[in-house]
Amino acid sequence: MTGRPARRLGLRRRGLIRPGYAADLVLFDPLTVQDTADYDDPRRPATGIPYVLVGGTPVIDDSRPTGTLPGRTLRRRAEGATW
Repeated sequence: MTGRPARRLGLRRRGLIRPGYAADLVLFDPLTVQDTADYDDPRRPATGIPYVLVGGTPVIDDSRPTGTLPGRTLRRRAEGATW
């Protein structure tokens, strides 16, 4: 689902789950995932999402924030560019 857009944008080693690739993954339970935010508390996190990895680094581990912020801006690569 994300491999083709990554390829079109020239984002190498992204968009697929493979060794050596940077992985942005959200693991959730579709039976328990629920939005808990409301107008009084719009930043309240959802439930049922125990793990989130950004670039392969856990940012949510066992439903708790790790405090790490490994994300970065990705820019489209010019035709023929290498990493």
